[in-house]
Amino acid sequence: MLLNNFFNIINSTQISENEILKEIELNVKHDIYKGHFPENPVVPGVVSVQMINETLADHLELEFFVSKARSIKFSSMIIPNINPKLNFNIKYSESDDGGYKVIAQIYYEETIFLKFNGFFNKIC
Repeated sequence: MLLNNFFNIINSTQISENEILKEIELNVKHDIYKGHFPENPVVPGVVSVQMINETLADHLELEFFVSKARSIKFSSMIIPNINPKLNFNIKYSESDDGGYKVIAQIYYEETIFLKFNGFFNKIC
């Protein structure tokens, strides 16, 4: 997967019972950038969503898949050479079906890169 390979969690804060803040650092030399894109590396959008998934999964010690994305807004590109560190704010609550409603933001300082609102289901 991506955690501890494509990115590492370098700081973790429990904001409230159902809200976490994680500071992560990207591996700027990861092979994914050879294809996306060699001269101008950018974190692919699907990889950004997967990082949210794996960050929450690591926190809750569960495995998830994205079952529904109600909205995903990409506000700015994540360029690893410029923004190797990112903050993830993740709010989550367990739904009646055993999955999790997730509202997350990836940002650094004043720049918001992604806003996600959707559902993750546990992998049994």
